[in-house]
Amino acid sequence: MKYMRCNRVGVASRVFHATVFLAVCFFAGTASAQTTKGVWWWRGEDAANPAEAARRMEFLKKHAVTEIYFCTDLKKERQADVRRFVKAARGQGMRVAYLNGDVSWIRPGNRGFAETLARYLSYQKSAASDEKFYAIHLDVEPHQDAKLADARKWQLYADFVLRAAADVHAAGEKVEWDIPFWLDGIRVTYGYLENAPLLEVVMSAADGVALMSYRDTAEATLDVSKAEIALAKKRNVRVILGAETGETGEGSVVTYFEEGAAKMDAELAKVSAALDAEKVPAGAGIAIHHLGGWEKLVEKENGK
Repeated sequence: MKYMRCNRVGVASRVFHATVFLAVCFFAGTASAQTTKGVWWWRGEDAANPAEAARRMEFLKKHAVTEIYFCTDLKKERQADVRRFVKAARGQGMRVAYLNGDVSWIRPGNRGFAETLARYLSYQKSAASDEKFYAIHLDVEPHQDAKLADARKWQLYADFVLRAAADVHAAGEKVEWDIPFWLDGIRVTYGYLENAPLLEVVMSAADGVALMSYRDTAEATLDVSKAEIALAKKRNVRVILGAETGETGEGSVVTYFEEGAAKMDAELAKVSAALDAEKVPAGAGIAIHHLGGWEKLVEKENGK
């Protein structure tokens, strides 16, 4: 994932800040029993390596992870490995979503998503109940396409989101979207509305959103997420607030790379507690980007 520099810290309403402050003070240092904890797992080849997959799942179980967004190959010859992977995760108390995405999918005539969805549905049809993904989790980031003008790329994205969600829902499946925290500031045409907030469009077409709310304190994470939290409650869409672990080159404020794993755990416990206090829709929570970066963060802290 790449991230646009955009700092909304310091513009939260007094009411929201008061709620967050009280929740953080009361729950500081504790983990929430109500919210989920997810992780992006990008190394799809681990599905073909049961020993390595088991080692990494043990790491996630130790850190109380409840769901995995797993990017892998769903070609026919790989599906047996993926079924084994999903079943193993379920046996450890973690459900799995199928993670995929490419910015080229938004372009007119592109067949990338249609082909990906066809493979996903084929997999779901052949998988046993404990081998199925719980959703398709899409990471499509138009800001990565420097060739398209902003107005054009965001309108194409809005149109794609609506088409893709319709296709997924028509097949009886659920769809989740990875989104940046600044979509509320972008306007697109949506139905009869010519100046609709893009965030509204995405939320209308989502069963869940994973927000790239990458900040290195609980207060800042919640601050940049306030619009999404409010709309998730209104739309009854589950919202996941993400945390970054890698050395991104986007500035120290977006990652826990400098602060370390223990500090991240403490801050994310506060985020979970604040989400509970906000009474967000069921299934809301936090997620860590990504498993490889998280492992390195823990190893660094442990002196390995």
